[in-house]
Amino acid sequence: AAVMGGNVLTSQRIVDVIFKAFETCAASQGCMNNTTFGDESFGYYETVAGGAGAGPCWPGRSGVHTHMTNTRITDPEILERRYPVVLKRFELRTGSGGGGKYRGGDGVVREIFFRKAQTLCILSERRGDY
Repeated sequence: AAVMGGNVLTSQRIVDVIFKAFETCAASQGCMNNTTFGDESFGYYETVAGGAGAGPCWPGRSGVHTHMTNTRITDPEILERRYPVVLKRFELRTGSGGGGKYRGGDGVVREIFFRKAQTLCILSERRGDY
């Protein structure tokens, strides 16, 4: 079977393993968090930021793309103008980075309202209850 999205999980995991082996910092969100939606007339793809792991003497960053991804998320105004969606919420998920002396970075909440029927797919990992 064909592999889809394998690099977005594998590359992030390799970096997390290297950081753990060298005891440099905690793991990140573990995936590039791919979100796609669309129908037969259009398609949209984005990677959603998360939290970066803390180090031995620093806190992790919140709401960032980490390690292998260098993408920039689409501005809300552009997203809503080009696609039949409304971005209802886009904010840091306060407290999701965990505890400790140096906390990991917080992830994000991205709530999208679809103004017409379409298919949504998410390739993600390390998601807690929300």
